[in-house]
Amino acid sequence: MSQAQPEFLDLYRAGLKSSAELVKASLEGAERLQNQHLAAIRSALEEQSRSSGELGEVRTLDQLIALQSKIAGAQLERVLGYWTGLMQAAGQNQMAAIGQMQTQIAQARDWFSETYAMTARATEEAAKMAAVASSGAASIRQSGKADRKSA
Repeated sequence: MSQAQPEFLDLYRAGLKSSAELVKASLEGAERLQNQHLAAIRSALEEQSRSSGELGEVRTLDQLIALQSKIAGAQLERVLGYWTGLMQAAGQNQMAAIGQMQTQIAQARDWFSETYAMTARATEEAAKMAAVASSGAASIRQSGKADRKSA
């Protein structure tokens, strides 16, 4: 196994871990949205029950119009609250995803920096070894020439 293989394996493992964390953050965001939907549905059901009860008590047209205005205001307030919560949840999901991506990018940058430094060191060592081998070969040639001259 070459030296690069464990590093590539580590990078691959880190990528998978980051992907799993991103999926987890997305699923948690979906769970928050589901809980928000469920809370909105429960609130709507409670409001509907209250409105039905109040509707049964209406005796005049003025009371009916007043109740209708009250119900419309409550529905508008509930819709605005729902959309506000939805946008907040979406923002939280995006922040979680961006955080995961930043972490993954930082890990990749560190890995590439380490790989570059290691490659530079290996190149320097190879150049030194080539210089030593070249000087050794030159000495052998010089000694061979000297042996031929003396003979």
